[in-house]
Amino acid sequence: MGGSYGGYMSMMALTKAPETWAAGVPIVPFVNWFTEVQNEDPLLREYDLATMGDPVKNKSLWEDRSPINFVDRVQAPVLLLAGGNDPRCPKSEAQQVADVIKKRGGTVEFKVYENEGHGFAKVENQIDAYSRVAAFLKKYVPAPPCGCML
Repeated sequence: MGGSYGGYMSMMALTKAPETWAAGVPIVPFVNWFTEVQNEDPLLREYDLATMGDPVKNKSLWEDRSPINFVDRVQAPVLLLAGGNDPRCPKSEAQQVADVIKKRGGTVEFKVYENEGHGFAKVENQIDAYSRVAAFLKKYVPAPPCGCML
């Protein structure tokens, strides 16, 4: 579970080591470097290009670092949370993942907070988001075998 870059890392973990995870909760993730730089705020685009290099010259790197290219490997249920007005990680990033997982019959829940940006500032949305996360994890992550809390 994580937000922003943590959401990206959650998606990388779910796609690169799928057998490891019982569930995943990417919050405001980016999942496709190619669409990310097309749809994000122009200043953020410049930062990403400086970090990742040219998408044509470094195409193989961009492809390998884009979890969307490996979503077919996801085995765990996924809860995606996104902001409808996110200039950093547009909701279309999470939508791509939800669409692929649904198409292949996987378990995915997707919630967009239309009145939020990159993260959830409104208290009612924070309560809703973390209530969803708690219910999702309780449903899909098994309790430890000893019955104890870790």
